[in-house]
Amino acid sequence: IRYLIEKWLNGKAKVLANKGEDDFSKYAINSLKDRVYKEREKDKRLGETQIIKTTINSIKIESITNRRISAQVNINYEDKRLNKDGEIISETIIPSLNNQYVIGKEKDYWQLVDYVSGI
Repeated sequence: IRYLIEKWLNGKAKVLANKGEDDFSKYAINSLKDRVYKEREKDKRLGETQIIKTTINSIKIESITNRRISAQVNINYEDKRLNKDGEIISETIIPSLNNQYVIGKEKDYWQLVDYVSGI
């Protein structure tokens, strides 16, 4: 669970920082990947990038079946939005952010299928 969530957070941060593409298909469904790339396209049109840092503090399993896991995850979250000149135009620091992540099993592997931030 931690591995999938960390891969998601790191992949999302990489794309939004304009540090290259990520193959989300190994750990997240296509609709989540599409959301990240749409957000990056919007930032690109505005001439902006996002620098995101996250650290997982804790994971609490809410429910588990043989095909689905729901977990509440507490993370430290920081982001900076930069303009085209690299100047900070906004900054957010949340030392204790609770997110819910849903992981589903498709065929023989687990993927992130949904998340809700700030629950």
